[in-house]
Amino acid sequence: MNENEPIFVNGKVYNSTVNNILARHCKQLGIPIISIHDLRHTHASLLLFAGVSMAGVARRLGHSSMTTTQKTYLHIIHELENQDTDLIIRSISQLV
Repeated sequence: MNENEPIFVNGKVYNSTVNNILARHCKQLGIPIISIHDLRHTHASLLLFAGVSMAGVARRLGHSSMTTTQKTYLHIIHELENQDTDLIIRSISQLV
């Protein structure tokens, strides 16, 4: 298959169409309504928490610059730094 062609659809697909279908399913399930953009954001956040590099996430999201990714996910970067600090403290305390 051509990697630049859609897998599941032929023709144009609009965000509003997908978001409306997703909203309908969320309502049926009684869960908060989410959008495709929310899923994209969650996907990127999970990748960062899993240890995927910022460059890898930026490339996957199609950001033209890693700076865009860093600005968008700054809150995740801070959380990862906090986790690093905790890990450093635990590692040092085991040496004593």
